[in-house]
Amino acid sequence: MVSRNDRLRSGVFYRLVSISSRLGEDCYYLVHIFLLIVMKEGHLDSYGYRIHYIHWEGTGPKLLLIHSMGMDGHSMDQLADSLKSDYDILSLTILGHGDSDSPNTELPLDEHAEIMRNICKQLDFKPSVLIGHSVGGMMGMILTAKHPDEYKGLVLVDIAPFEMTGRSSRPEPPAYFESEKEAKEWLAERYPGFTSHYVENRIKHAFKRKDGKLYLKPRGDTVRSGLAINLWPYVEQIQCPVLLLMGVDSDLVTPETQKRMEKTVPDIEAVKVEGTGHMIPQDVPEKFEELVKGFLKRINY
Repeated sequence: MVSRNDRLRSGVFYRLVSISSRLGEDCYYLVHIFLLIVMKEGHLDSYGYRIHYIHWEGTGPKLLLIHSMGMDGHSMDQLADSLKSDYDILSLTILGHGDSDSPNTELPLDEHAEIMRNICKQLDFKPSVLIGHSVGGMMGMILTAKHPDEYKGLVLVDIAPFEMTGRSSRPEPPAYFESEKEAKEWLAERYPGFTSHYVENRIKHAFKRKDGKLYLKPRGDTVRSGLAINLWPYVEQIQCPVLLLMGVDSDLVTPETQKRMEKTVPDIEAVKVEGTGHMIPQDVPEKFEELVKGFLKRINY
């Protein structure tokens, strides 16, 4: 028996295809591609850890998204939505965050990176362009250096080698929030540049609800101390094209570090992004998409 939802989907498909047919062949093709894209979300085991992933199963070149500290695999959803008709996109949640497992022992960053890579191997997701925000970019430097045949390009989002203390300088969040309004107020204080889209994105994906209260999912506290590492030896081995994005209001990538990156990496473009600090994808998503799309156009797949 055909369900009501199946009938509704079929009706929507028929109307969209009918409209696109009247508008021309190109529009007809694009509507078909859009409707055929499937977003899968689930978990896979990687070296004994349960890893959360989101996969927009497109037919184009592969893009791997790895988020920043405190975020999760949904924190670049807007970028994925804008690219899914042209690319096959996989977004991973690193250990100690969101819906992935939290390790009970300290792991070095290179092990974190290999845990992510193993998910890609299971899904035969290579070669890809890796887009890494903050700690995701740190993993990206390691993976593109160690496995050059598996990566066609690297986008570093407000990250380069720096001296990491392994401690957070920010105060601990409340144990829970009494209401969604309280949670939004905390988000506005913690991430003042977030667009309304990403505030809602965080309300939807960063919290679990119990007895009417909102509790933050894990945000990296159990893995932070194991992330300190000298990344320059890896940077010296990177051969793929690199796009380095730096928020104008962020001091994480210093002018000296930028110069050293430009001197060390054979093919690198460094861009200062206005109107944001460290949280470029969530503060200025349209500009982020524009810069990423421009970079992807020059990749030799």
